[in-house]
Amino acid sequence: MYQCDQSEVEGIVKRSGSSFYWGMKILPKDQARAMFSIYAFCRVVDDIADEIKNKKIRERLLKKWELSIKQLFETKIAKNALERELLRSIEKFNLEKKDFISIINGMRMDSNSAIVFPTKEELDLYCDRVAVAVGYLSIKIFGLSKSAKKYAFYLGRAFQLTNIVRDFKEDIIRGRCYISQNYLKKYSVKKDMASLQVSPYLQNIFQDILDDADIYYKKSYNESLNFDRNKIIASELMKLFYEKIHKKMFKKFIDTKKKIKLSLLDKAAIFYIFITRKIYY
Repeated sequence: MYQCDQSEVEGIVKRSGSSFYWGMKILPKDQARAMFSIYAFCRVVDDIADEIKNKKIRERLLKKWELSIKQLFETKIAKNALERELLRSIEKFNLEKKDFISIINGMRMDSNSAIVFPTKEELDLYCDRVAVAVGYLSIKIFGLSKSAKKYAFYLGRAFQLTNIVRDFKEDIIRGRCYISQNYLKKYSVKKDMASLQVSPYLQNIFQDILDDADIYYKKSYNESLNFDRNKIIASELMKLFYEKIHKKMFKKFIDTKKKIKLSLLDKAAIFYIFITRKIYY
């Protein structure tokens, strides 16, 4: 059963097309298995928030997951492959319930009402729930101490800000816009999605967001110098993927009709950089 559970959960991440898949595959077996369970969980709850059209059904499914997480911690009862893999990860790496609940609450922010031009505080909270919380779970799996929380925080913020620019058009189609009001205010742009899409300042706003992401990437690098490099192999590889996406947009004109993606050549180059950096030592 356990081998089937592992394959099923890994398959969820692989089918999602996540660049993180290969970052996880290079980890030691137990760590890889735990990371796959975390990202499969994220994929499942994210799909609920994104793909289920009926608000009541969305909330019922998210509530069901919230109760399942609480049950895993309190009674150790798992009802399916993903829950069994999560329980194994929780017990083996002493993961914290609050981080899972934080992720679900991040999805609720998407689900309860479409996020459109949040305040800076609302955007920060969203980033911390859907991205930073994943980082906090990850550093425990990597065997890092609490001192690595800043590293996870900076990476989570950098990744999510990069996503906001990359997924701009896709989010607009879903009736969402994660660009916070402070970016609009700088250019006196109205809080209106139709106006924003044709605004002459849209590219400036994108670059301001990417500037902030760049600051977080640099801060995460400075924090990474404090740790055993062998313990952050996966997160550093994931970072290379995201930095490449960021680089394709940073200080460049962004065609919102074309989603930025990494080609096979891009991915090969990243693995080459990764290997030549000699992270394994």
